Amino acid sequence: MPGTQLRILTPIDDPDTEGGLIQLATTLARRPGSVVRYVHIHPPGSDPDAGAVTALDLAVRQAAAAGVTAEVSYQAGADMPVVVEAALAAGDANLMCLGWRADVRRDAILAAPARALAKSQAVDTVIFKDRGQLPARRILVPTAGGCHSVMSLQIAHELATTWGSSVEVLRVARDPRCQPGDPRLERHCAQVEEDTRTQLQLLRIEADVAVLPAVEVVEAIVDRARDRDLVIMGAANDWRQDGHLAGSIPDEIASRVACSVLMVRSANATERLPLSRVFWEHTIRLDLRPRDKWNAIEQLIEALVEARQIPVSQRQAVLAAAVARERKLSTALGHQTAIPHAPIPNLPGIIGCLGVCPDGLDFEGPQGEPVHFVFLLLTPQQNYRLYIPVLSQIAGFIRPDHARAAILACQTPAEVSALIKAAEK
Repeated sequence: MPGTQLRILTPIDDPDTEGGLIQLATTLARRPGSVVRYVHIHPPGSDPDAGAVTALDLAVRQAAAAGVTAEVSYQAGADMPVVVEAALAAGDANLMCLGWRADVRRDAILAAPARALAKSQAVDTVIFKDRGQLPARRILVPTAGGCHSVMSLQIAHELATTWGSSVEVLRVARDPRCQPGDPRLERHCAQVEEDTRTQLQLLRIEADVAVLPAVEVVEAIVDRARDRDLVIMGAANDWRQDGHLAGSIPDEIASRVACSVLMVRSANATERLPLSRVFWEHTIRLDLRPRDKWNAIEQLIEALVEARQIPVSQRQAVLAAAVARERKLSTALGHQTAIPHAPIPNLPGIIGCLGVCPDGLDFEGPQGEPVHFVFLLLTPQQNYRLYIPVLSQIAGFIRPDHARAAILACQTPAEVSALIKAAEK
């Protein structure tokens, strides 16, 4: 998305109640050469509602007055997803701007058409929950450096430039104890802040940065949000078993803050997935001292549950899959490293957790050497196209002796994350 001319497809159900969505899409279309297309869907066999036609014509005129190219398409169709999918198939858009009309509740999240569209289409997507506070005084961007973070920061910057809003990038330094004055925690916070400022500098974005040490990610972000904010954050990870999808960190934040929320999903999140997007500060565990390799796998899966990367209800199923794979053949690959993994049905992305074991661990590998680095991967059962490049990156990263020594010397997850990013460069 960054740097491209946008063709924004924005389905509008009721223009009278979706003024915020129209305003958001129009603001994003201020990028030179961009166009926004409002699509109003009406029942087959009937004409578009006269009130909707009037309201959307007014929206086009207001957009033109702001220097934005806008157009309206009236489509007869049974439901919104079918019409939108047809428009995307015709190549009419490179960004979807969808409204989150349902309540932010578990059953509503699972049933939301916007969510299903965002997951099924290979196009950048934003999903807007309007609580009536645009333009926002401040744009709050919670990020942990995940796969959608660049797009979140870019959108926040563009909206803030138009609205004159301030931007605050929020990083939560998660620590199970979170004791004030702990030098290791202070060091971790400083490293996270430095990493965030470096990313902003590379993106040429000026923003305030807040690093909050906390036991729980959600509480820290909810406490930071204010009524006139707009929270922009990456969508939930690619766990596609819909019966377990609700309850991710973005979902919980969206349900608890009082301000408007914009969820962002980058279509390029799984293309040549960098190692740093699989193993990042919330999915790295130092000083792991398991009883054996089975306990190591269990602890790493528990870490992913704590980080909300795995639904709680799926903990045992994932553990069983990882254990079954390990029983077939040890995943120790030499260089003091093991890569246990669990093939998960209908999981198109990759989820990972790195455990560093200072004491070493017997992974029953052919080399017989102790394992200090355990890279747990949850991989697509049906699609090894995504898995093999990540496996290759792990091998390349861990092979040099100096790299392994540097990891063992790390005192915080941010230091390991920095090593991974440096290796990618």
